[in-house]
Amino acid sequence: MIISGPLNSPIWTAPEIAEAVNGRIVRWAPPGSVSTDTRSIHPGQWFLPLVGRSFDAHTFITPQLSAKGVVGVIGNRVCENWDMGFVQVDGSTTESLKRLAMFARKRFSGCLIGLTGSVGKTTTRAMIALALESIGSVYQSPGNWNNDIGVSLSLLGMPGNVGFGVLEMGMSKRGEILELAGICRPNVRVILNVGAAHLENFASLEEISIAKGEILREATMGDVCVLNADDPLVMDLAVPAGVKKVLFGRRQGSDVRLVSMQSIDGGLKVETVLEHNEETVKFVIPSPGLHLALNACAAAAVATSLGVPLALVGKSLSRFIPVPGRSEFQVTTNGINIINDVYNASPVSTKHALESLSDIHCYGKRVAILGDMLELGPTEIKLHELILQHCLDTRVDLVALVGKRFLAAANNLQVGQEINMLHAYDSESLASDILEYLHCGDVVLVKGSRGMKMEKIVHAIKSYSSNNVQRQFYC
Repeated sequence: MIISGPLNSPIWTAPEIAEAVNGRIVRWAPPGSVSTDTRSIHPGQWFLPLVGRSFDAHTFITPQLSAKGVVGVIGNRVCENWDMGFVQVDGSTTESLKRLAMFARKRFSGCLIGLTGSVGKTTTRAMIALALESIGSVYQSPGNWNNDIGVSLSLLGMPGNVGFGVLEMGMSKRGEILELAGICRPNVRVILNVGAAHLENFASLEEISIAKGEILREATMGDVCVLNADDPLVMDLAVPAGVKKVLFGRRQGSDVRLVSMQSIDGGLKVETVLEHNEETVKFVIPSPGLHLALNACAAAAVATSLGVPLALVGKSLSRFIPVPGRSEFQVTTNGINIINDVYNASPVSTKHALESLSDIHCYGKRVAILGDMLELGPTEIKLHELILQHCLDTRVDLVALVGKRFLAAANNLQVGQEINMLHAYDSESLASDILEYLHCGDVVLVKGSRGMKMEKIVHAIKSYSSNNVQRQFYC
């Protein structure tokens, strides 16, 4: 069984809460789980109000919150006439959330897997959970809860009786992975890769690798570190003495080796062959994208290090379903095929997505709808130029761009002279323009950074009347 989200979240008593956050019980209340969101809070929960630069959730502590069945508050203050439980804390409530998470980690007796990397974290996390399900119950963090608040909430939501927890860790600057690893204390620590991401805070890929390597720093005797043997920057990272190192990748000598991968069934599936201890397994990942084979290899390295037979890993991963918004192949009612990869974008992941588009057989056009890749620092225009050059190399029939960065890159390359191209400054504008260019049988990749809101374009394509398409084009 795989659990994702707050289902069966652990219950906390008032004394446990006070001990964890170093707080004071002002008013007692019954035990309950903990929530930080009044929009989804339900009866029997404690509310912990977070405070940010432009908001203070203490303002939501009102009689209406009590009427929702909230049993108590963990915070700095409550409203007048608050008659439910109250554990008072001094200082940052975000720090209180982290303390609760660390207390929850101490109570967890299962195996915790923590993974980081510039690309592929969420997909690999889902694959690891799938591979471990064959030997025990698994909890995985919901969505991409990979910052300090998300990781803390993931730990708070992890049932104490599951065998495995799989959490992803993200970062935008140095020190963040070290903090997350300190909160999680993973038994298995995974680094998938190092690539161009968050370059506005780093001067080089080497600096990014050092920041990613923070996940290894506090590994102790008995921990397992799973590393990408194909990535020189990952291989240069030091692993503490006494820690087991497990390598994955195409490189000879890897503990789990990716022997081969090929697109099959018109580019919609990936046949993958893995090898471990002279055992070989062949299986098919039912999703487009050759890059998924290396994600599967990483998942296999984690699972086999925990005792799962390689054959069982292959059987499990043959049931893989893409995480929403990540390389989802969707056939719409109007006959247009979409590779929905809107959740986020970096140069590496966008290149992978374009290769997936190139591999898919179609009888219409191949269309790449790309939104700006954000947080790339001084080299951002050059990196966008490289993606446009890759569009030319993979012979995309139509490129539609969203954002000022791609426009600047296109102007520098004069790419509009070599390929059919559209441009808009925001996704909503392009969503209304792109439809007249799409025909039944086209394969359309939609991808961009989260801030570009590329899901609006996916929604527009799906909502486009099938009659409008079929009146003009016949499938």
